Amino acid sequence: MKTNPRISFIFTFLFCISLQAQPWKEHGRLQVSKENPHYLAYQDGKPFFWLADTGWEMIHRLNRAEIDTYIENRKAKGFNVIQTVLISEFIHSDKLTNYYNDSIFINENPDRPAVTPGNNTENDKEYDYWDHVDYAVKTAESKDMYLAFVPGWGEWVIPRTDKALFNTNEQTYDYGWFLGNRYRNNKNIIWILGGDRHPDERPNGLELWRAMAEGIADGTNNVKKMDGIADYSTTLMTYHSFMSSSKWFHDDKWIDFDMWGSYHAEVNNSKAYQQVTADWNLPCPKPTINGEPCYEAAGINYAIEDNGYFTPTDVRMAAYWSVFSGAAGFTYGAQPIWQFTDETRKKLSSKTTMNWKEGMELPGAFQIGILKRLMESFPMIDLVPDQSMIVAGQGDCGSYSCAIRGKNHVFVYIPTGNKITIGLGKISGKVVAASWFDPRTGNQTKIGELENTGEKSFEVPGMSKDLSWLRSGRGCDWVLVLESVE
Repeated sequence: MKTNPRISFIFTFLFCISLQAQPWKEHGRLQVSKENPHYLAYQDGKPFFWLADTGWEMIHRLNRAEIDTYIENRKAKGFNVIQTVLISEFIHSDKLTNYYNDSIFINENPDRPAVTPGNNTENDKEYDYWDHVDYAVKTAESKDMYLAFVPGWGEWVIPRTDKALFNTNEQTYDYGWFLGNRYRNNKNIIWILGGDRHPDERPNGLELWRAMAEGIADGTNNVKKMDGIADYSTTLMTYHSFMSSSKWFHDDKWIDFDMWGSYHAEVNNSKAYQQVTADWNLPCPKPTINGEPCYEAAGINYAIEDNGYFTPTDVRMAAYWSVFSGAAGFTYGAQPIWQFTDETRKKLSSKTTMNWKEGMELPGAFQIGILKRLMESFPMIDLVPDQSMIVAGQGDCGSYSCAIRGKNHVFVYIPTGNKITIGLGKISGKVVAASWFDPRTGNQTKIGELENTGEKSFEVPGMSKDLSWLRSGRGCDWVLVLESVE
């Protein structure tokens, strides 16, 4: 296939600019875009495409050298956020703490974080659990990466199997305050409350999380006054569970963007685009992100023997469905990565055939970086999902195609190679350049120039020269790119 030189140039340019100063220093803090509330941007207006990895157990299972290796690998693949947990889901069930066997709290009392004087890495009595968290923060900072902290997995506020760690608003506020104050000078911190638990599973659950959010904001602002009021302009926060946080917190002042997950139950999961559409159409919209999709190399519906594994194709479909329906980014996950399993660390959930270092090279992680580079190669803040452009061949279920357009370009994701007809005239200019973008490789092949009017049908190319006949079915996914010549 012939590669479009414009895209090749842009990818090289983006790599070069990634070597510049830390983005929060160069462009200001990360926030909701003032131009388009569906997206994230820096203070100076530069768009931010969220590409996160679920490194949930990084703090608990990796040593310092391994944290360096992992974060550097993710940066090289285009990730800009690591989602990780401060109180693991498994912390009480089998007494996991961290690689250095440090305690999080004194006597497991959440009112007493186990903080010791000093932070000398050569002195076990000085280097404590929170020093190790600091190390991760500084490592990510040195690599221009954000850490999205889950203060404590949802189980410890909304228990299903064990006793809760946090039972009062005062406890969640104080813990939030401790975290916010400790990391108030670190500009690469994002906060994700929750963790697989719907907040209303416990009668006072919503208020417990709201108190934690208030504590984080007050701690960040170096004030301590639990009164239900806080300045949330200095924090970036959301809430993680299966359902979108918009169901409970959309109008809360503390929550900046909504999060949800298409999760691990099925392939062809239509939630990946349906939830984005629902959040996009809310009054007073916020950015929304698929924060936990199907994990590559995880068992489909948690049953490997019966259903097999999620593949890179499943990952791409969830990602493009989400982003081309209007999500502000996407979170990737891999089964060996989130739990950092290897020969010395037991599996925490479900079978996996590889260790975490092998898992870092799964093809889906590379391919998701291709999506990010595509999105960043065209203006992003003015994007609007527009399925009305697909006048025929949209399909449904696993063949569902979706379109998103800016002022001067259109992206259409075609997951299974179905023939599609596009209504032209929605972007500027009298002539548009059409091309096929390969989401597996990033290669782009020219189709030609078309008048920007009427309707035009497109058939995807073959998968390769040797497989020119292979144009449909799972894995034959393509992106149609239409760009105004002017």
